[in-house]
Amino acid sequence: MSPELTTILMILSLFILLAGFPLAFGIGTMGLLFGYLTSGNAFLYMIPQRVVNGTLSEYILAAVPLFIFMGTMMQTSGVAERAFNVLRGWMGRLNGGLAVATIVLAVMFAATTGVVGASETAIGLMAVPTMLKARYSPGLASGAVCAGGTLGILIPPSIMLILYAPMAGVSVIQMFSGAVIPGLMLGAFYIVYVVIRTAITPSLGPSLVREDQPKFFSMDSLIDAARYLLPPVFIIVLVLGSIFVGIASPTEAGAVGALGATCLALAYRRLTWKSFLENCYVTLRITSMIIVIAIASNLFTGAFLNAGCGQVITDVLMGLGLGSWGIFITVLLIIFFLGMFIDWIGILLITVPIFSPILLKLGFDPLWVGLVICTSLQISFLTPPFAYSIFYLKGIAPEIELRDMYLGIIPFVGIQFVVVILTVIFPDLVLWLPRILTG
Repeated sequence: MSPELTTILMILSLFILLAGFPLAFGIGTMGLLFGYLTSGNAFLYMIPQRVVNGTLSEYILAAVPLFIFMGTMMQTSGVAERAFNVLRGWMGRLNGGLAVATIVLAVMFAATTGVVGASETAIGLMAVPTMLKARYSPGLASGAVCAGGTLGILIPPSIMLILYAPMAGVSVIQMFSGAVIPGLMLGAFYIVYVVIRTAITPSLGPSLVREDQPKFFSMDSLIDAARYLLPPVFIIVLVLGSIFVGIASPTEAGAVGALGATCLALAYRRLTWKSFLENCYVTLRITSMIIVIAIASNLFTGAFLNAGCGQVITDVLMGLGLGSWGIFITVLLIIFFLGMFIDWIGILLITVPIFSPILLKLGFDPLWVGLVICTSLQISFLTPPFAYSIFYLKGIAPEIELRDMYLGIIPFVGIQFVVVILTVIFPDLVLWLPRILTG
């Protein structure tokens, strides 16, 4: 079987699998099938080496369950609910203030968990009923929760950055530091949009009526802020600060963060043996899912590259006559298209081993490429038909119509595109902080 025919068949099989077949089993089976057809028994003999040396031996992957456990334990501690009440008291008098408080909380919560589902669920359960009770537009409420919830996949400690770094041969610490500015830019732009939009049309996000207004910067609210805002902020600074200054590796910092979140839940008297076991189970389930998909994707890309398909893709892209920037934009468009149908884990683990060598050969900075791609993958959570953030929100807020959710996320998707374009035009937005920390 020629490399060209193998490339066509493997890509077609991938698109067929996007129709709803379980991703890990589908791509794993296709990897085994095409690997055997193109390389025979030699590919089967390589499987243990690819699984152990290519996936399970990556030390940095040990940080994945630690950061997941840290996020689930922060959710158990109830700190999000208490912090939201403080922020609601400070911003409730503003038009759109509840949506702003939701986004601020999302930024803070994103820095304590590396997965979207946990942060969006925790925030949505508190913020959506509060905003709907305050007569907020369902679209604005949906957009603020969905867009804010997706920040957890970009703002470190992000599981996506941990998975990307070893595949592309870049430092996890540099990926973490480079993602800080685009992550905060997204949060800031969301807030600016909400403030401007509700200033133009106050009915979309009215201020709280007088009887519902908590005391604004009262002594009680300042005490509550010290009790419920400072501890999680301290854990965030401790974890990320120790990574950035080189005191601890991401895995070691993840262990510290997991312990700190557990102590926080204990201090707030929310930790029980049952909740502890549930958090362990959730951590194990999510980690197992990521590892299984990683192994299956490794088999698929291994068969793809061993058959010479990577060179076929390189020749096709080079033959388009688009130049280096045209090829880079084409790769981003492919990733954006895949994001409509497939989970970010599959996109990352399948496309990076194929496209990363091509972009490196064209002279692009691998760190910059990785941060632009990871910022672009934010969009996949909000783009239909498989907009995972919408599905998360529908599960916790069934009273909101899907039409309102989809309309509400459109401006936030536009903001995500703007930030991606800015990181492309101004590379220092993602390279400045890593350069400072390594300088």
